[in-house]
Amino acid sequence: MSFEYWYMFPVAIVIAILANSSGFSGGVLFQPIYNLILHIPIQNAVATGIATETIGMTSGALRYLWYRMVELPIGFTMIMLAIPGIVLGNHALLVIDGDFLKLTLGVIIMGIATMQLYNALRRHFGTRENIPIEEIYGYMWAPPISGFFSATTGTGIAEISQPVLEKGMNIKTRRANATAILIEATLDWIITILNLHAGLIKWEIWIFAGTGVVIGGQIGPYISRYLPERLIKIVFSIAIFIIGVFYIFKGIMWIISA
Repeated sequence: MSFEYWYMFPVAIVIAILANSSGFSGGVLFQPIYNLILHIPIQNAVATGIATETIGMTSGALRYLWYRMVELPIGFTMIMLAIPGIVLGNHALLVIDGDFLKLTLGVIIMGIATMQLYNALRRHFGTRENIPIEEIYGYMWAPPISGFFSATTGTGIAEISQPVLEKGMNIKTRRANATAILIEATLDWIITILNLHAGLIKWEIWIFAGTGVVIGGQIGPYISRYLPERLIKIVFSIAIFIIGVFYIFKGIMWIISA
């Protein structure tokens, strides 16, 4: 086994802690690292980033399930609704220019980040738990869209699901985060299996990053119980805002060079 990418082990621990404590998908940070720093082709960077976050999010989801912080009926319904979007998005990853998809998603998640940061500064948080399944009816459009973008760009499910759960259904912030992570973890397995079949995953990187996110995925949910909700929301907002800027930049550069 080559140890060329050993440093991804500690990097992955930190990313998984941030992602699992704040409710965003770690793939949004792994994918730029793989693509811009390690110079891996974009399709491989997306696939390897998703494969990495699959392990980390699963680790975090299991911990949140242990803490009984997940809205299970809502979560599983959103999982089922997202599957068609994932299948379509996985095909789009191979046939549609990735930078165009990034530009579109960048605009979407920058809007979400701005809304979340505004709510955090004004101290607007979710207040409900044990939400009836009927609450999902008005938001059935969100899971297919999030699944599509997550399969094509490596981000979207948690970043769209968390605001829908908290802002739309008024679910408590920590429970919205935990449920979004469960949704992300479950759907990431489907995406990773499809990418595995396509041969897009760089295993020499994944072996170190995947090991790191297992550890970070356990630490993140633990410390989230002691963090102020406002801080969690601000970290979430800043993280996806930066990612949105990155995606928009990539999209603009694609337009300029076209």
